[in-house]
Formats: sequence, structure tokens, C-alpha cells
Amino acid sequence: MKKYINAVKKRLADRYVIQKKTIPSNFKQISFTFDDVPDSAFINAQPILDKYQFKGTFYLSLSFLDTDNQNENLYNKDHILNCLSNDHELGCHTYNHIHFYEDSNPKFVQNNLNINQEKLNELGIQKTFQNFSYPYGEQTRKSKKIISKKFNSARSIDHGINKGKIDLHNLKAVKLYEGLHSVDRIFSILEDFNKTGGWLIFYTHDVQSNYSKYGCSPKYFEQIIQKCEELNIDIKTINDCIKTLN
Repeated sequence: MKKYINAVKKRLADRYVIQKKTIPSNFKQISFTFDDVPDSAFINAQPILDKYQFKGTFYLSLSFLDTDNQNENLYNKDHILNCLSNDHELGCHTYNHIHFYEDSNPKFVQNNLNINQEKLNELGIQKTFQNFSYPYGEQTRKSKKIISKKFNSARSIDHGINKGKIDLHNLKAVKLYEGLHSVDRIFSILEDFNKTGGWLIFYTHDVQSNYSKYGCSPKYFEQIIQKCEELNIDIKTINDCIKTLN
């Protein structure tokens, strides 16, 4: 029953489109994004992006910030500062990585988003989150309404490439989960995309040799970056892609 109810919530959210955008037929850009973000994404994936002079978007839940530098797999302030110094984008992923299906009370959601922003500023980082990704991919009409008023875009976990008329607060994406999609599978997606165009958004979590089911290895990640370079496809942050569309 719970699964059915959540599916209904998602369908209602999908139908609730506040900001449409049209992807031009000649548009062809890719964004690499990271959710949560485990420290390995900063330690292993960001240097690969930097090596090829590509920029990524890192969606932070600042409750995962390591404040004493002793917790494994948690990022710290230095990771964030290094990320920004290399012109990558920071996005919002709520403060507590909340379940919108379980609690989409407007006051609770708004407060959680505000805390995430406040925690970032308390680090001495005077940046404002411009874009969002839904924790667990969960969306409801109530939460989506709040998100759409606060952020330029919101990325979902719905599989696909953004083409034609799109919902800026329900952007489709493709998982870089090495246990799910082989390198050859991603290469095939890229080769088809190179012919048809659109806005292809990749996302993953950890990037390490002992990757989780939500992540990939550095070798896998770099092979995909190399393929993008080989195909000469523009790689931009989420916010820079939106600027291109405006």
C-alpha cells in the first residue's frame, strides 16, 4: 500500500509543472552531478574533472559535513573550498537528506532547506544554492512547489535525456552506477546522444575502487569523461546549462 501511495504522489508531482523550458534542437550539453556527497567524489572524481577542465555540480546535504575530520566517507570544509576554487557548483540536497514522501509539510521542508543554506554560510562560504536534487528522487506536489520557488532547477532520478519541452524542476538523469550500467552501456548512450542532442545529466555518489551500488570506480568515471572529450561535447554545471538556455 505504501509503495502505491508513494507512486501516486510522484505521478501528481510529475503533472505539477510550474516552469517549462524548451531545449533547442541544436542544444547538446552534458552535466556531471554528485549527490550527498561522499568524500570520494571530491577526492577522486573532482581531480578527474579538473584534469580535463570540466566542471561538475555537487549537491550537498550539510548534515553529512565532517566537523572533526575523523569520520570516514564524510566530506569537510576543505573539500568544499577546493571544489569552489576550481569553479565547480554547489547544489542543495536538503540539510537532513529528508524523505519527501514521509514528510512534505511546507514549514518542515522550508526550514530544512534554510538550515542547509545557513550551514553553508556559517562555514564562511557566501554562496547561495541555485539548484537542487531530490533526495531519493522523491517528489510531492507540496515539496515541488516549495523547491520551484527557491531554486532554478531540480534534478530527479527519472532515467532519460532532457529534450524538447522539459520541466525544469523534474530534470531527467542517467545513473553512473558501475554495477548497473557498464562502460559500454554508457558509451552507447553517449554515442546516441551525440547524434540526437539535448541535455544529458549524469549522476553518481561515491567514486572509489570499492564503490557502492550507488557509485563507480575512478577508472570507470575517467573513461566516461574521456569519451565525452573524444566526442567533443560541452560539459557544464547545471547552472551554466540553465544560463545557456535563458
